Amino acid sequence: MAARWTVKPARSQPPSSCGRFGLKMLRIFFTICFRFRTGPGVVPSKVPRSTENLLLVLNGRETAKVEVSKMWLELLVTLPHLRNAAVVLLGNEQCNNSWIHPYMAHNGGLVKVVFLVYDSPEIDNVHFYQWPLGVATYRSFPNVKSSDVQIDQRRQYLFNFLGTVYKNSSRETLLCQINNSSYTNLGFIKPRREWMPSETEESREEYVQVLSNSELTFNPVGLNTECYRIYEAMSLGSVPVIEDVLTPGLCQARSGDSHFFTSPLRLLKEFNAPVIYVKNWTQEIDLLLHKEATLSDLERRMRRKTLVEWYSGFKMRMRDRLVNVLLSTFFTSSVR
Repeated sequence: MAARWTVKPARSQPPSSCGRFGLKMLRIFFTICFRFRTGPGVVPSKVPRSTENLLLVLNGRETAKVEVSKMWLELLVTLPHLRNAAVVLLGNEQCNNSWIHPYMAHNGGLVKVVFLVYDSPEIDNVHFYQWPLGVATYRSFPNVKSSDVQIDQRRQYLFNFLGTVYKNSSRETLLCQINNSSYTNLGFIKPRREWMPSETEESREEYVQVLSNSELTFNPVGLNTECYRIYEAMSLGSVPVIEDVLTPGLCQARSGDSHFFTSPLRLLKEFNAPVIYVKNWTQEIDLLLHKEATLSDLERRMRRKTLVEWYSGFKMRMRDRLVNVLLSTFFTSSVR
């Protein structure tokens, strides 16, 4: 059965150069206390030896990050009182995550469950659960409250795309179609040719303002189909238009996984995200923009409201899923 709980506000210490820490209390059939520590000052040697239940948030996106993550996983055998361990893992964009398999409990390791970012064949809802990418807080994208989104205000742009355009990519195709469209003057398009790991205050503010003032946000694929822009657009009430195609790598679902939704983006499809999927920009963009241009202001406002409410509920459902899985995996088999 689903667990019910009340949540006490998180109490955290002010951030410092070493990071931050605090706790959140969840009251269900009994009280669960999540104590969190994050930041550059959090290193394996600082984990309390008395730890019994541990949830690690690790980065497996590239080789250098994997090596650091392995240091944390190899710490587990040194904790004398450890009973349970789980991982939230930022996966590899090509779904090359086999390095974590030896650390899994069903393979003789100590990690009982992994919440994995990016749609991957590993997702089985037993040992591996999918976790959404979310917004790019590391680039200082704001954590927007749904109540702060201007639902009823008319938006300046019909669509937008701000992002890096790679040579011979579908992003080039998208830009070409927009530039040749009769609706090109209704949108905000600002491509760049080189990816930047961080934003300036000015570029970040422009990005947030454009999404906040757009009906649609185009999401052509990058290294993976899933991108931060999808969630950033939803948080601001701009409907993501997502290129629903698999990217190169190992992300194709196994042929026998008929109980799953079609990859990629199975998590969004499972929860019926109110987004727009496209398969081919060349064939679909003109028809899409024509349809969008004919919508009334009322239809657009209602759609924004639906999107913002869905995204707020989605985040809560993801939280509930994580806590329920930890409860059933760590403490009891009767709570699901």
